[in-house]
Amino acid sequence: MLKVPAQTLRDRVKGRADRFSVHVGSDSLFSHAGEEVIVEHLETMAQLGYGYTSVHVQHLAGDLALHTGKPANYFENWLY
Repeated sequence: MLKVPAQTLRDRVKGRADRFSVHVGSDSLFSHAGEEVIVEHLETMAQLGYGYTSVHVQHLAGDLALHTGKPANYFENWLY
């Protein structure tokens, strides 16, 4: 079950909610292009036989965020 609120469904059916302006979840830590770079790295490493766990990916993202100057409080509740 997806647990979509009833009011959200009503708004969608009646056309009150623009499907292109929908935002799900919290803001992304990286831009779309930045996320693609991470995905390409993960896929390359998988092809080489090294698969990251979800915890490793979180640490990688945290290290990258710090390296690119994201403030620590920007993602303190997002990781770990």
